[in-house]
Amino acid sequence: MKKKSNPMVKVTNIHKVFGKKLHVLRGIDLEVNKGETVVILGASGSGKSTLLRCINFLEEPTAGTVEVDNIAVTAGGDDKNRTSQILDIRKKTGMCFQAFNLFPHMTVLENVIEGPVTVLGQRKQEAVLYAQELLDWVGLTEKRDEYPSRLSGGQQQRVAISRSLAMKPKVMLFDEPTSALDPELVGEVVEVMERLAKEGMTIIAVTHELHFARDVADRVLIMDHGNWIEEGTPEKIFNNPENKRTKQFLAHIL
Repeated sequence: MKKKSNPMVKVTNIHKVFGKKLHVLRGIDLEVNKGETVVILGASGSGKSTLLRCINFLEEPTAGTVEVDNIAVTAGGDDKNRTSQILDIRKKTGMCFQAFNLFPHMTVLENVIEGPVTVLGQRKQEAVLYAQELLDWVGLTEKRDEYPSRLSGGQQQRVAISRSLAMKPKVMLFDEPTSALDPELVGEVVEVMERLAKEGMTIIAVTHELHFARDVADRVLIMDHGNWIEEGTPEKIFNNPENKRTKQFLAHIL
């Protein structure tokens, strides 16, 4: 377990209700320290992806507080600074989705520099230099002038990760980044995630790539019906789970 410090991400009593009855998150608390890798597991519909989307306010929490790198925003607040605070949180949190969400009319390089130039106001020349470093890091230097339609799924996801990293986030959120990939392409994306973790990026990942959870995660949390039901080291969760629902879930995926 990595050394405790002030949490990079702190989620306090987060609830999310869709409509009048669909209570997806039920008072979730979570602290993730700088440089820590946390993997969230759970059955489909348990609330995992909704939690990630609440952390960067792609979904507005119904109640609770989200804090990222000492910027705290409370659900439903009317603070006049709230909009700018949410934008600051989004700048600090890169997110990688199941779908790659690349701009189809832009080349790989154009996709990667779009955020730094338009959102951060970087000079294009500076953004291009950093984008080239990132593309080299993910092994896609030779694809910089290709369009997404000419890339494999694994290559598109590596571009998507590069695009997030171009914003120099403090936290990376991964929402099942390999679920849309053919099995033979999964490894190239997981390898990039592993390298990010080893280099000290703070990571919260919803993934069913169990070897990533076993080998890379500092902690694994199990979610069921919008609640945490178990938390521990990968060794504890996979080798000696305590909760009956955890055992049932792992029996289906191991």
